Amino acid sequence: MLRITLHDSARELRIKLEGKLSGPWVEEVRQCWQTASSTTAGRPISLDLSDVDFVDGGGQALLSEMHRQGVRCKAATPLIQALVDEGIRAGGCATVEEQTAASPDAPSLSDRSRDR
Repeated sequence: MLRITLHDSARELRIKLEGKLSGPWVEEVRQCWQTASSTTAGRPISLDLSDVDFVDGGGQALLSEMHRQGVRCKAATPLIQALVDEGIRAGGCATVEEQTAASPDAPSLSDRSRDR
């Protein structure tokens, strides 16, 4: 089961997922994202994965696709962050924004890679 909530503001469109990003839910998220992104008029889109507890291969592929299209992925747990990182690396991308409950202003992977 997966809950999809859209938070649309003047600043950004945030898609919040809760549950398991797997099976038929992957296509449901894709449809929501594509439909909602057609109305953003250039505003950034972020994907909040802080309440996701499982991502299957199809979900990883979707995360990679979304990231290639400019969506910023925010993960709270190390497991989901690793799945996001793996999916993005497989898609040839290099940045993931990490947000933890303890530190919402944690540096992103892109910030750390620029320091090298």
